[in-house]
Amino acid sequence: MNKKAIQWLYNEMPRLVAQGVLTPEVESRLREHYGPVEATRPVRLAVLIFSIFGALLIGAGIILVLAHNWEELSRPVRGVLSFLPLLLAQVLGAWALIMRPQSRAWREGVGSLIFLMVGASISLVAQTYNISGDLPRFVLTLSLLGLPLAYLFDAVVPALLYLWGITQWACYLRCENGFCAGYWVLVLLLLPRIAQWLRSGRYQARPTILLWALCVSVSVAAGVTIERVLPGLWIILYAGLFALMFLAGEYWFRDAEGFWSRPLRHFGAAGVLVLSFLLTFEWPWHEIGWHHWYGDRLHDTLWRALPDAVLGCVVPIAALILLVTAVRRKTPLGLLFGPVPILAVLGYALSSITETYALAAGLFDLYLLVAGLWLLVTGLQVNKQGQMNVGLLAVTALFVARFFDSDLTFLLRGLIFIALGIAFLVTNLFMLRRKGANHE
Repeated sequence: MNKKAIQWLYNEMPRLVAQGVLTPEVESRLREHYGPVEATRPVRLAVLIFSIFGALLIGAGIILVLAHNWEELSRPVRGVLSFLPLLLAQVLGAWALIMRPQSRAWREGVGSLIFLMVGASISLVAQTYNISGDLPRFVLTLSLLGLPLAYLFDAVVPALLYLWGITQWACYLRCENGFCAGYWVLVLLLLPRIAQWLRSGRYQARPTILLWALCVSVSVAAGVTIERVLPGLWIILYAGLFALMFLAGEYWFRDAEGFWSRPLRHFGAAGVLVLSFLLTFEWPWHEIGWHHWYGDRLHDTLWRALPDAVLGCVVPIAALILLVTAVRRKTPLGLLFGPVPILAVLGYALSSITETYALAAGLFDLYLLVAGLWLLVTGLQVNKQGQMNVGLLAVTALFVARFFDSDLTFLLRGLIFIALGIAFLVTNLFMLRRKGANHE
């Protein structure tokens, strides 16, 4: 039971004892069983947001003030002014750590301000002294210099800016045909910060926000860091990645409440369904496998294909290990979304060996249909409207995609769309009436 549920129970027990529902002995035993709940100081979301927003505005304003008549100043004056905002921001940060160590709003705001001032100082110094450089190097330098702020101020915004920076760096290098597998080493530098937040409270806001950002960053990086010398490997990689996210969310965050408190679970499930829908078409299965090896892309540097081999093996294997755990624990949704890497490998083998695309696409047609119907039926059974709508949406998307692939008349397509729309309305009205009856 999470801390919120225990706190709710503790708040309810005096009333239940007064009404005779519980005895004082039972109340004492329950408190002894669950233990004390540490009181946490509430953080006003509005104060936190406006402090971060204010820091961003201050940083932008300082940059604009310095830009005014910048070219008319002498080089020594420009050099001093380049470091002055960063120095003032650091002084403010030291004051916040000493005088306001418990204020999360101060830590977040000052950490964001220093991060921006680091970037501004680097840019101004480079412009003043004509230091050559490129955008990927600047982004990487800024990210590495800003990473310690996440640890020093115990703040999530510098961590988010760091994630954004290393992701942009990897994308920039990919556009320039550079080797960007170093992203995975850089993202490991943030794991101690995430682990500490998870230990202090895995369902709190900071780790939850960072896990959402990490899901997006890793999903982008998985596609840009591989060299794609083996066509179609991305199918297995993304199938394993999304399944791993979902299974990890089911295993470590199963007691979370609400949509936003389950980033791994929901992002992984959405990724599995979207990827499965894309794989119902034949175009992803064209010209994949060893017969279409792009060895000439490497220019005799075979080591650049190492991320492909590592990610293409480690990620799906890790997902399969968690799948075994889901089978042992008999987790229904884990058994539904977990086998996707197996289906991806099977479809990859069918398409690369036999050059038959319809079999692999048909395999995911069947999977998406089964998954959608299962989510629809179980959502109706357990009164989960969101799960029901996801299942109905998956089935509808599958039917719509196949209808456009076929030679049906516009009249028949229109009638089918009307029928699907009626199905959406009827099932949701039925669910709302059932919830209303249960509430009454």
